[in-house]
Amino acid sequence: MAEIFEFTHTASLYVAIVAALALGSHLSLSLRRPDLGLWPAADGWKHHLAFGLFRLFCGATVVFALCEVAVNGWGHWLRYAIGVPLMVIAFGITLWGYRFLGLDNTYCESGGLVTGGMYEYSRNPQYVTSVLATVGLGIASGSVLTLVFAVVLFALYFLFVLNEERWLLRGYGDAFHAYMQSTPRFVDRRSLDRLLTSARAAS
Repeated sequence: MAEIFEFTHTASLYVAIVAALALGSHLSLSLRRPDLGLWPAADGWKHHLAFGLFRLFCGATVVFALCEVAVNGWGHWLRYAIGVPLMVIAFGITLWGYRFLGLDNTYCESGGLVTGGMYEYSRNPQYVTSVLATVGLGIASGSVLTLVFAVVLFALYFLFVLNEERWLLRGYGDAFHAYMQSTPRFVDRRSLDRLLTSARAAS
């Protein structure tokens, strides 16, 4: 059993690295050559390639983190007390974002510009919470490399966003440009100010 965990641990590490490099190259090429239409892509092989590499990276990261626990031991309870709630809450918000935005819009359809709800605080809230969930996974597993993968995930999301912003500007024009000016790409002081204002209004 120990040998299986060791093999899976090593294999998932390399799969995550290769998937991240391939996806980063794919998204970077899309930035340099928008005429290729690599991303965003609503369907076809371009869509499946980008999302396939993304899911491969995320899946390998989760498997690697779990194997870190199996290989290195359970460790101190405090890391679970901090990491698990962060991971669960952040991932829950990510899933809520899918429902709020709608799966079609999430996966590159253009069913209308959404600027309310959680999108009032960030133009890409699901990306923020996905990174936070990975940070929680890294803390819970006691894995420095998983925390590094959280940084890699943020870098990949940044490349996604740069491509998507160009597409959204072309599709929504002035409306999206105004949204870009009023709402942070990820989070900043405005996000906190609006959250506090909403909390005061609700109390």
